[in-house]
Amino acid sequence: MVRPWVKVSLCQLEKLRRIKENTGKSLSEIIREAVCLSVRKKDFGVSGSVSYLPKGTRKRYKSVSAYFPRSDWDLLASISKQTGRCKTHLIREAVDEYLGGLA
Repeated sequence: MVRPWVKVSLCQLEKLRRIKENTGKSLSEIIREAVCLSVRKKDFGVSGSVSYLPKGTRKRYKSVSAYFPRSDWDLLASISKQTGRCKTHLIREAVDEYLGGLA
């Protein structure tokens, strides 16, 4: 298992905490589930956009510790390298997709 710190938006964190309260799952487990579903997708287009946090937005994000199986983390690293997006950006996208699917 790999345990990185990832940054999620405060809005995402609030929704994740509600899911945590309703399901009894840990934040790490919920994020891991979101990433697992996302990295198994077939199509990841190359991004020309910036994948780091723009200056002045740090207060809108919170660092969260999450555990990932080494295989998922390696796949995430591979997708990051192919697309030019950082892993944290991919994780935030995965969480967005996951939360959107629950709505």
